[in-house]
Amino acid sequence: MGSLDTMGLLGNSFIELAEHQPIEKISVSDIVAASGKNRKTFYYHFESKEHLIRWVFRRDLADVLKANVADDDLLFEPEGDDSFPSLPYYVHKKVGVRSLDGSVFFDMLAECFQYRRSYYAKTLRMSGPDSLQAYLYRLYVPAMAADIRFILSNRYLSEGNVRFLSEFYTGAILSYLQHKVCDPTCADITADVKPFQNIVHSSLESEIKKQQLRRVL
Repeated sequence: MGSLDTMGLLGNSFIELAEHQPIEKISVSDIVAASGKNRKTFYYHFESKEHLIRWVFRRDLADVLKANVADDDLLFEPEGDDSFPSLPYYVHKKVGVRSLDGSVFFDMLAECFQYRRSYYAKTLRMSGPDSLQAYLYRLYVPAMAADIRFILSNRYLSEGNVRFLSEFYTGAILSYLQHKVCDPTCADITADVKPFQNIVHSSLESEIKKQQLRRVL
């Protein structure tokens, strides 16, 4: 069995366990027993249960992105600690000189969560620095900052302002989707969004344009 197959087996075994018990109570021993592997194999591929949770998300998202988004619009992480450089994680779709279509990524992230709704409702409720919730924020704030710099092009905005905008809009996306995923009364987590899937990037463009005009005036 290849490395990716083994990781997939461990991930799928964990997902199955999570369907029937609280994630907090699932141990590495439980995962290896369910998968038929051993602890040495688990720790060869993953540092911890939380690392496995992050990989499962990235695998699920990558599957959705590769099936629906043109290769040229996919972004990959550079090599680094806690990175998965072979898996696409974001979409950079240009629609103009300083314009981006963020609706594609919004839809794909929502589809990823919807695909394993009960599983992601559990993982997104977890808190703490190693939680999926915290990981998503760490992953996408820099991506949003890069989008802001693209929208700015050669125009000036302080690094503090870029940081604020990237944190604010990333938080808005993640908070909204997390709330909808975890709401058992919500059948379709994007039912109320259309036609506003691009609200984050259109709002960014509008606010940056107004700020630049105020600087000139």
